[in-house]
Amino acid sequence: MRYDEEHAQLQGEARRWLTQRMTSAELRRLTTGARGDAPTLWRELAALGWTGLLIPERQGGAGLGALYLAVLAEETGRRLLPAPLVPTLLAAKLIERAGDAAQRERWLPGVARGDTVATVAHVEPSGAWDAFATSAVLERGHLTGAKHHVWAAGTAGLLLVPARERAELRLVLVRSDAAGVTIEPELGLDPSRRTGRVLFANAACEKLAGDAEAAYRGWLPWAWLALAAEMAGGADAALTLTAAYAATRTQFDKPIGSFQAIKHPLVNVLIAVEQLRTLVYAAASALDAGDPEADRLARMAKAAASEAYPFACSRAVQFHGGYGFTEDCDAHLYLRRALASRPAFGDGREHRAAIAALLLSPDAAHEVEA
Repeated sequence: MRYDEEHAQLQGEARRWLTQRMTSAELRRLTTGARGDAPTLWRELAALGWTGLLIPERQGGAGLGALYLAVLAEETGRRLLPAPLVPTLLAAKLIERAGDAAQRERWLPGVARGDTVATVAHVEPSGAWDAFATSAVLERGHLTGAKHHVWAAGTAGLLLVPARERAELRLVLVRSDAAGVTIEPELGLDPSRRTGRVLFANAACEKLAGDAEAAYRGWLPWAWLALAAEMAGGADAALTLTAAYAATRTQFDKPIGSFQAIKHPLVNVLIAVEQLRTLVYAAASALDAGDPEADRLARMAKAAASEAYPFACSRAVQFHGGYGFTEDCDAHLYLRRALASRPAFGDGREHRAAIAALLLSPDAAHEVEA
């Protein structure tokens, strides 16, 4: 698969709509509210067809692939979209991979229409993010355990949770309003992506019928890709913001962007962003083509994103001077998203270690993660 005119059209339309709809003032208004987003915004995303981007056509979605996901995630990251679009897309993809035909028909059409916000609750209270480290227990159709840092926990209607049934990994669906489910808000670093803690006390759930281990392993590269693409968009936006400021802010009767102390670091940011985007689209193409290298490329993209995005934002804050350290400057909004996204699904150190293990011995990669 290659990036073509249809991908460019999605990028252009997404950028146009997000630029008009998600202004800095609107972003700040939403992120300072009680919810952190707005139901009207979610309905608009559903009307655009974005909530069903990855869902098969037979379940009411568009049935598109990883390249389209990368394009859309990059543009939403560029505007720090405060809506649970990426969590919902990823949850839908995991339901598609792990559910049987009846479960896909039961759950995915509502997600595609935007009737249901879905999210994957996978982070342990200890901070471990891998599903194979889950401490949640499934017994007789009921779930007990806890998950922290759950994206969109306060607004999601459907939670997808990894759990253990005896010694086996399972993936289960839990309605957020089910008896035994308690959701507590968290004070997170990023106000544009709210998280929460979810407690399950013998909560009724539905076990997905497919091979949970195989489905989860095959789904992880999609999660790494989506985050890396979103982070690439944010890093590019931070660079654009900083370059524009450097072109207009003057010192000694010259724009500060004319000084080498500003120009050279910004060039380094540009190089890092372009390298990241190259890895993102290489990983997306590999996923669409079923290339066995997709896993490694997606890891490389997430590792690069975990370094390029915070780097771009740190330069943005520094080069805006004292203004950059205030909440009036948009640079700090991007920095918050960058720092919150860096550890999600593994940071650069973790992914480089796993890649090294893959190169040395494919069987050793999962031992490194553990």
